[in-house]
Amino acid sequence: MLAAAEPSATGLAATGLTGPTSYSPWLTWLAVLLVVLVVLYYAGVTWWARRPGGRRGTPALAETRRRHLARLDEVEASVGRAELSLRGAHQAISEIVRSFATAAGPLDARPLTLEQLRLVGPSGLVDVVALVYPPEFSPAAQGEPAERLAPALADARALVSDWLP
Repeated sequence: MLAAAEPSATGLAATGLTGPTSYSPWLTWLAVLLVVLVVLYYAGVTWWARRPGGRRGTPALAETRRRHLARLDEVEASVGRAELSLRGAHQAISEIVRSFATAAGPLDARPLTLEQLRLVGPSGLVDVVALVYPPEFSPAAQGEPAERLAPALADARALVSDWLP
């Protein structure tokens, strides 16, 4: 018959088991170093990929913004001098905001219809184009074009001024 191992004065050694093994402290430091390197890598990539020029964009965007705001001012002045019809003014506003969106962002908004813009365009651009659409294509269909011109110009200026690509 087999004899059962009885506890002895030597403890675990008598049963054939060994106590826990301690790991070398350099493995702990290696794990901490790897975590720090990963954090530094992500911080470096984030810093390297940041947008130059801060919140308002690059100098080229500032120049594009200034040029398009001047074009909106010219549309307003032309309507005031009766050199441009209300329909022509709405068409010009649509062209100016589409041109600005194309120059400032990744979307070429110039050839898109209103329905296509609703699918892929930024909401601010869609709102301005939707505002100028009825007077642009059927002036008598929805509201008076003269009543819509001031809000259209104000919204277009706000879009161009506040746009962040």
